[in-house]
Amino acid sequence: MIQRTDALRRKWLLRIVQGFSVTGLSLLAYPFLKALFPGSSNRDYLEVDLTELQPGEHKKVLWLGRSVIVLRRFNQGPSIAAAKDATQNDQNALKDPDSTLSVQPKYTQNKHRSRSPDVFVFYSNCTHLGCEVSVLSDPVKTEIICPCHQSRFDDAGRVLQGAVALYNLEIPDYTRISAQRIRLQSSAA
Repeated sequence: MIQRTDALRRKWLLRIVQGFSVTGLSLLAYPFLKALFPGSSNRDYLEVDLTELQPGEHKKVLWLGRSVIVLRRFNQGPSIAAAKDATQNDQNALKDPDSTLSVQPKYTQNKHRSRSPDVFVFYSNCTHLGCEVSVLSDPVKTEIICPCHQSRFDDAGRVLQGAVALYNLEIPDYTRISAQRIRLQSSAA
């Protein structure tokens, strides 16, 4: 009788150990399986509301570990980007006016480098050393400046002559959901 109880106890303990082993292996394998089969999760996109932004104002959001700035441009008035035909010695001349050297989605290859002329969306890191840029707006124009080495960008993120930065500001992938909302999305989404 004692041998039978020992055998039952041994089987029962074996099943418990097997259960813990299967549970531990599945918990260990979960991150690897998730990386192999990425699904559409809520982290793949972020919706940004633009209703509170007035012309010249901006909003900073954190998305996929990077800061993104959403800038509402002025409706009228010349921007620095309009100085495309300025001479090379002029401070307002652009280094890369057609954005041929810059990282940007295909839909932003236009004069305002965005889906619509009233909103500009960009990563807040300078293309020189990655410092976080500042947005300065007055009633006439908006200018983006890197505080580290004084690189200047126009309201379309184009780098101006005389700046240390060589490339225009990087633009994330996004879609315009409505007139007052945009959706930042990962390139794979």
